[in-house]
Amino acid sequence: MRRTRQMLAVCCLFQLLPRAQAAEPQTVAVVTAQPADTLEAGLQRVIDEALVANLDLRAAGSSVQQRLAALDQARARYLPVIDFAARYSVADGGRTIDFPVGDLLNPVYATLDEMLLAQGEPARFPRVRNESIALLREEEQETKFVLEQPIYEPRIGPAVAASRANAARAEADLAALRSQVIRDVKQAYYRWIAAEQAVAVLDATLAATRENLRANQSLYRNGKVTRDLVYRAEADVLEIEQDRLATASRTRIAQSYVNLLRNAPLDQPLPEATLDVDTIERFRARLLAVLAGRQVDLRRLQDVATQRRQELQSLDSAIAVGEAQQDLARAAFKPSLAFGAEAGIQGTEYGFADEDRYVLASLVLRFNAFRGGADQAALREARAFTDSLRANRELAGQRVRLEVQQALENFGVAEASLDTAAKRAEAASGAFTIISRKRDLGQVNQAEFIDARRAQTDAQLNVTRVRAEYLARLAELEFSIGDARRMDQEQRR
Repeated sequence: MRRTRQMLAVCCLFQLLPRAQAAEPQTVAVVTAQPADTLEAGLQRVIDEALVANLDLRAAGSSVQQRLAALDQARARYLPVIDFAARYSVADGGRTIDFPVGDLLNPVYATLDEMLLAQGEPARFPRVRNESIALLREEEQETKFVLEQPIYEPRIGPAVAASRANAARAEADLAALRSQVIRDVKQAYYRWIAAEQAVAVLDATLAATRENLRANQSLYRNGKVTRDLVYRAEADVLEIEQDRLATASRTRIAQSYVNLLRNAPLDQPLPEATLDVDTIERFRARLLAVLAGRQVDLRRLQDVATQRRQELQSLDSAIAVGEAQQDLARAAFKPSLAFGAEAGIQGTEYGFADEDRYVLASLVLRFNAFRGGADQAALREARAFTDSLRANRELAGQRVRLEVQQALENFGVAEASLDTAAKRAEAASGAFTIISRKRDLGQVNQAEFIDARRAQTDAQLNVTRVRAEYLARLAELEFSIGDARRMDQEQRR
């Protein structure tokens, strides 16, 4: 029956996970000394903080904004460009053009004057000097508005398509990173809670071993046991103290990692919670809440994952970029047509008279006749790049299917271990209780007592570890199926 529940739970997990996390948690009894939050409430708080403050997400968000700005730049090329330009120049020297006007006209004028004088009339023709015209004016200004409007530019469309695909890829990468952060926060938080509970188990065990040491010391003083039992009890105490130090260290490291994910001081306290049987049953109940009696279909889960995983969507966008680059390379073989116009004033002084104002309009046709084969090479490069991306996309899809299969197998193993671990802990605790009573009556030796104590401690630690592993495997299965954006929205409803 338990195995059937497990299979039914997994079969609709891809539909249920968002709803399961959106459900309102109920208050449960906590076995620690101080009251604490439910695991769901503490987990949601940590995830919310991580999604807001995580540095990797912040960097990815900036990358999305960068890609969107690049898309706006590409779209802007459809619109006209209007520039205002003003120039004032002062020149000294430079080349000149000489016109020997005087040398050409003065002899003629002299002959005409002589003819007039012979007729008794005065001379009438002036003398003309040779002219030298400077190519650069000593002072000159030009103030104008320039309009440029592409009429037919085949490169603009592919450039916009490439920028749009790059923006979609950045958004998919951000969504994939958000999904990964959610998974990592969940698993790290579960491990931290398990480590804290392991410390509590070892504290209780340490108290029991110290009591055992005191009991053996009292029996030794009264001459009822030999000193070797005291040494054995003392070594048992030291063993537990050593284990507790190591476990406490792992707890601090786990706490620091959770704080690292949410960009908080590494020693900042985390929301307290408990991995008890009620918590696990709440997670199980949510998985069973919308069951329809369907059988497990691994292939269906894999198909859903290949549709939801943002990593694959990112590669699809990358392929779209490659195809746009091919279109951009093909556009080099097409002509372009643009309209240009200028309007302004120019001259040696600023003015708005008819001789100062001017308007110039142009149609510019450009066609790339020859570039030494560079355009054909660019097209081959774009095709090869796109083919490489398609191969990577196919490989990534296969890896996602393998991840789903592995996550499903691991989750099934973890789920099957829950009841076994709980029964093992119950049996070990019962055995230790009986052995403790027999020890008080002097009916068992020290070795039997320590073995029973170790079995109980190991079983209690195993229960905590198995519960944390169950939730961690569940988080991994959620991640492998994908669609973290929908999950995040459902969690906030």
